[in-house]
Amino acid sequence: MTAALTWARLSYRQQRWELILAAIGVGIVAAVMLFFANELRGLQAAGPDCVGLFDYPPSCEAIATRFAETSDTAQRLLLLSFAAPFGMGVILGAPLVAREIEGGTVQLAWTLGRSRVGWLLRRITFVALVTVALLAVLALSSELLAAALAPDRSLGEDFLWSGRRGWLIVARGVGALGVGILVGAVVGRVLPAILGAALIMALGFTAISMGQDAVLRNEVEPQRVAMGNASGGVDPGALVIDFGLELPGGEVVTWQEAQERGLIAAVIDEEGRQFASAADMRAGRVLGYDIQLTIPGSQYLPVAAREAGVVTGLGLVALVGTALVVSRRRPA
Repeated sequence: MTAALTWARLSYRQQRWELILAAIGVGIVAAVMLFFANELRGLQAAGPDCVGLFDYPPSCEAIATRFAETSDTAQRLLLLSFAAPFGMGVILGAPLVAREIEGGTVQLAWTLGRSRVGWLLRRITFVALVTVALLAVLALSSELLAAALAPDRSLGEDFLWSGRRGWLIVARGVGALGVGILVGAVVGRVLPAILGAALIMALGFTAISMGQDAVLRNEVEPQRVAMGNASGGVDPGALVIDFGLELPGGEVVTWQEAQERGLIAAVIDEEGRQFASAADMRAGRVLGYDIQLTIPGSQYLPVAAREAGVVTGLGLVALVGTALVVSRRRPA
């Protein structure tokens, strides 16, 4: 226990300014999120029939306008929760090993220590725990703010603001931290490691997002869009992947595929039926049905859990890579 506290104090001293700035930043953002969540809930309580409506009576104008303005500002805060995991990986992860290699402090530790991997684990544990704790605060705050922004929706079955709220923020932070530590161990200098980690994270997590989209395209469910329906006849919590056309025989094609095949509609009725011309509409010759290719909102948790597993696994693989680099690297 004493040894663990000693390593924790050492880790804090070596990165105290980064840790302090990260804690202050998360504290401010979380406090502002909770403030806006409280404001939005207060407006909902003051005018429960005035919130979330496009057509409201004149008596609701003041509350509805204020709710809309507050919501616009609050939604921008969710962008900060999206960026936070990557910022943690760059600010806390990249310098973790790179600073000690650049400063030469690892030479004695690696020469006298029994195990470099043991040194690495003791070195990163405290920072990793602090990172997870800070991002957990942000995850909870963002979820509470999202619930206040959309009080009529069940966010457990809704892709609304996916990646900007909830525990996926923590999982991405673990992945980003691992990548940052690995880049720092390979580069061995703080500033190049920070710049390199930022670039690699941008490319790596973009690739993961594109891979996720490719997988989801194989899991889409077509939903017909009825223009005469207030919700369009589509699950409001669904994730829209693409738009398309359902042919009378049941074949589903994307809009791009439909255009390439010359299936271009001139008229669409309120039920979402498409016709090549007004004459075809009068004759009842349906070209196809307007559809959205979606992932149902009920799949939000499994999809988020899958991404969380991928990015967390990435972080763990990066840490294994860091251990290999540290084991083979020369102290100076």
